[in-house]
Amino acid sequence: MHSRLLWICSTLTPYNSFLFRALHSESQFDLNVVISKKYDPRHPWDTDLGSGFIVRSMRKFLWIDWKLVGEVIKRNTDMVVIAGWNTPTVILVSGLLAILGLPFALWTDTPDLNADRKLFKSILRTRWLWWIFQHARVVMGTGDPAIKALQTMGCPTHKIVKFPFFVDLGHYDKQSGYRNDVKIKRFVSVGRVENAVKAHDIAIQAFARMQNNNDFIGEWEYIVVGSGPDVDNLRELVTALGLSDHVIVTGWMEPNEVRKILGQAHVFVHPSLRDAYPAAVLEAMAVGLPVIGSNASGSVIDRVIHQENGMIHTAGDVSELADHLEWSMINFEKIIDMGRAARVTAETWPVSKAIEIIHGVVSGQ
Repeated sequence: MHSRLLWICSTLTPYNSFLFRALHSESQFDLNVVISKKYDPRHPWDTDLGSGFIVRSMRKFLWIDWKLVGEVIKRNTDMVVIAGWNTPTVILVSGLLAILGLPFALWTDTPDLNADRKLFKSILRTRWLWWIFQHARVVMGTGDPAIKALQTMGCPTHKIVKFPFFVDLGHYDKQSGYRNDVKIKRFVSVGRVENAVKAHDIAIQAFARMQNNNDFIGEWEYIVVGSGPDVDNLRELVTALGLSDHVIVTGWMEPNEVRKILGQAHVFVHPSLRDAYPAAVLEAMAVGLPVIGSNASGSVIDRVIHQENGMIHTAGDVSELADHLEWSMINFEKIIDMGRAARVTAETWPVSKAIEIIHGVVSGQ
């Protein structure tokens, strides 16, 4: 018997599209996806992300998708999964589900507990979320940082389920064939180029310090993949620090192009100052890249074990990051082992585990 599953989310990404295709392929689920927006200018993918499952965009009148509201009232689904809770339609739908006593689940990235909100809005939001948490069947958080934040927000611990982003492990070749005599050590970062968040400028400063500290460090290259408001600023910084022969800022790339770049790299660098649960870290580990990441990145905290499958530095600490980069250059054979360990870590979260979790949520187990 099919379980009718309605999934509401903001937009399509390569990661949730992969999840939706996997769920759609399972005979036990009759999946319908509703997205708030079809196009996200921050991530202008040309890749078709809507194939392999049923999806539609919200059609809003007075900020509400009334067709979606009608589907909820008519009880046309066995389970509604709501990813995010910050739009009028989602607020109305989740409220109706709670009032009618219908089964629903929430799925959230790491909530920002330090966000600057006006007092009245903060109090209203806190009380509303507490009420929604009590009525949800489960509240799914992407990783341990999200789980801790949900507990702080008053979500009942017994309702919290770990449900991260999932990547297609079959799409990535394991980087087990590294040779210790690689001539150029390649580092890569993938993400929106916005220094106040992703801190690629911090990474470039750290590379400059590494280079200045050790003239015999060997040949290296750092590739920053992504678009955003600070692309030109980043390129100017590269020139000012005399790193034009070492650092490349590519601009926007499609998922298949990103996979190619990752396949040619040796180390993934993720220096974010704040980053809820970056899926790029999961993608890099699936390739078999060790991750040098900050302690302000949710998936770094969740997946990286220091000196085992990567290294963790204090967010914004140029000196500490430079030390980790230099160590990876000098101890490249250990970096190879870390990369293999990163792949092993990635393999502990196959998409089959997502299907198993959702089956348990729908069946109430």
